[in-house]
Amino acid sequence: MIKFSYMKGTVLSIDAIFGLLATYSIAFSTMAHSQGYPTTDEGYALPSDTVPLEFPKDHGSHPEFKSEWWYLTGHLEGPDPADKYGFQLTFFRSASVPVDQEPIGTQPHQIYMAHAAILDKTSEKYIHEERFNREEWNADAQINSLLVYNGNWELAMTDSVSEKMRASFSVNSDSRLNASLLPLKPKVLFGKNGVSRKGENFNAKSYYITFSRLEVSGTLEVGDNVIPITGYAWMDHEISSSQLSEGQIGWNWTSLILDDGTELMAYVMRRGNGSKDPYSQMHLIDPSGGTKSYSAEQFSWVPIEYWISPRSGARYPIHYRISWIDQLGETQTITVRSTPDDQEISGRISGFTYYEGAGVALDEDGQEIGKSYTELTGYDASLFGRF
Repeated sequence: MIKFSYMKGTVLSIDAIFGLLATYSIAFSTMAHSQGYPTTDEGYALPSDTVPLEFPKDHGSHPEFKSEWWYLTGHLEGPDPADKYGFQLTFFRSASVPVDQEPIGTQPHQIYMAHAAILDKTSEKYIHEERFNREEWNADAQINSLLVYNGNWELAMTDSVSEKMRASFSVNSDSRLNASLLPLKPKVLFGKNGVSRKGENFNAKSYYITFSRLEVSGTLEVGDNVIPITGYAWMDHEISSSQLSEGQIGWNWTSLILDDGTELMAYVMRRGNGSKDPYSQMHLIDPSGGTKSYSAEQFSWVPIEYWISPRSGARYPIHYRISWIDQLGETQTITVRSTPDDQEISGRISGFTYYEGAGVALDEDGQEIGKSYTELTGYDASLFGRF
C-alpha cells in the first residue's frame, strides 16, 4: 500500500487521504449551503447575486454545484513569422449527485472531463484530445484555490495577488504546450455580482468569471522541436447547476481579442426553432477594463457561411457577422471567420461533440483587426438537460 507522510510522526494511507478529502468536500458543501445558496430540487447549489464571489477562493472548485468548467483559448506566435498557433484547454467538473448524498453503487460523486487542441495556423494542422476520468482516479479540482488537473494536463494559479497562472498539456504523443499566463486587465464578472442569466428558467444561470486578455509566454514542443512562444489568451470560469432553459438547444459563443486593446464576448442562446433567445448577451471590454453590456435586441449575430462536419453531420456557422449600435448611435460591424474550417471536437468518449475554432476578426473593409475563438454547441444534438 502506498503511504504518504503529511506531518512529522504521522503517516496516512492513500485510502485515508481520499477519505479525508471526501469528508472535507461534504463539509465545505454543507457550509456553502448554509451561506445562502438556493438549491435545485435535486439538491445542487445555484448561483445567487446575494452571495458574492470571493477571490482567490472562488477560482477553485465548487463541488456543491452540478457543473463547472475552466476554459482557455489563445493565439500564439513563435520566433519565425510562420510560427502561428491556436490552442484550447478546457477542464470540466460534473457532479453525479449532490455531495451530501451517497452515489449509487460504484458511481463517483465527481466526474472530470477535459478537452485540448493545438492548431498550426500556417499548415492548418489541427489535433485534439479528450479525457474522461472519475474522482480519485488521476483527476481532481482543488477547493479554495485554482489547481485542476486531468492526467498530465494542469491549470494552476501561481500568484494570488497578480493572479498569474500556469497551464501545461499534451495532445497525442508528440505535442505539448507549457505556458505562463499573466492577466493584463482585471478579471470581469458578467452579470449582477457575477451571476449571468442564460434563460427564463430560474435555474438557468452561472457564476461567470473572465480574464479577457492574458499575456502568454512559454514553449510549444512539436516532436523534437521546442518553439518559444508568446501571445494572448482568453479564460472563462463558469459555475452552474443548469445553463439551459426548456426550448434552448445550445449556444453560439464568440470571444474577440482586438488589436486596439478591446475585447468582445457574445453568446447567442439558440432555441430549437433556430431563433435567438431573449437572454442572449454581448459585452465589450475597453482597454482600461471597463465593460459595456448589450441585451439580445441590441446586437445581431448573423451567419454568412456554414461548414458541414464529415464525421457528425453537424452544420456549423463558422463565418458570421456581429453588429450593434454604439454609444454615439452608429452601427458597428465585425465579421468573424474561423479557419481552417474543420475545428470540431469529437466527443468519442463523452458523447459531447461541438465546434471550437480559432479565426480572425475583420472590419467592414475586410481588414484584420484581431483574433477570434468561436464555440458552437447543440448542432450535433440538443444539450438541454446536459448543461
